[in-house]
This record gives sequence, structure tokens and C-alpha cells, in this order.
Amino acid sequence: MHNLKNILEIYRKENINTDEIMFIEMIDKYKSWQSMTDREKFQDKKQSYLIDTKFGGFSLEIEYETQIIFFLENLLCFFESINEQEFFREYLSLSQESKILFRIYYLLYSEKELLLYTRSSRGIKIHIPLETFENLINQIKFTSLYKKYSLEKLFEDYSLLLELFSKKPFEYDEK
Repeated sequence: MHNLKNILEIYRKENINTDEIMFIEMIDKYKSWQSMTDREKFQDKKQSYLIDTKFGGFSLEIEYETQIIFFLENLLCFFESINEQEFFREYLSLSQESKILFRIYYLLYSEKELLLYTRSSRGIKIHIPLETFENLINQIKFTSLYKKYSLEKLFEDYSLLLELFSKKPFEYDEK
């Protein structure tokens, strides 16, 4: 497939149907988003958030977006602080504490993927319930790893994120 940017340029020069352009732009944006790193996606979301807050005032949606940004920033730092290949290389030889961290790490990785799946936070339809983490948190709560990786703060942020999501921030009252 040719570069979609070049195709769009041809469409615009030739004044081809705007509906066709719209669909090609949509796919171009999707492909561009999918090719970004997590850090680039985060920066893009953060930039959109800053624009929204500058012009959007305060709303439940903005509060939810704010929490997504806080949580993602801490989450990405958490991932960057662990050398996954080295730390989790041999699962069977890990200590019990490290095995719990391993499980938390990959659940949080799954949550990160949900948060960064689309450019818009309106595309987020589900989060991993806090209950899924609770047993794991309780098993690691009083350990050095829990403290070292600031998991208490991370899960406080996550809990607030889930609370805001439960209030359905993207549903509007059309009365």
C-alpha cells in the first residue's frame, strides 16, 4: 500500500470526494497511532488533555482525563523502573514476592494497553477491576518491592481512576 499521506495529497489536489478523504484520514490516523511508542502515545494524550483543559473548563470528563494522565505517567515510570527481561527472566526461580510483582506487572501492562488503545479516552470501554488486584496487593503490601516501586501511590491513583470511570464521564445529560 502506498503511503497514505501521499494518497491524501493526491485526493486533495484532485478535489476527490471528501467522504473518501475522511475514511483514508481515519485509517492514516489509526496507523500512525499504532506505530507510536507508549511514551509517544502518552505525550500525545497529554497534549490533547492540555488543550481540552485550556478550552473545556471543568467537567467530570476533564477530571477523568486528568486522572488518566496522572496514572499513565506513574505507570510508565513503573514500567521503566523494572528491566522486564532481566527481572522476570526465569519465572520459576523467582521469589514468591517477585512472582506476585510479576503478576501485578502484567495486569498493569494490560491496563496500560486499554488506556492507550485509542487516541481518545472516549474509546476506553473497560478497566481491570480493582478487585482483580486486591489479593495480589495484600500479598505484597508489606514487602520491600511494594515500597520500592511505589505501588501504594500507583493503586491510589488507579482507584480514583476507576471511581471516576464508574460515574460515566462521557455520558451527557441531554435535558
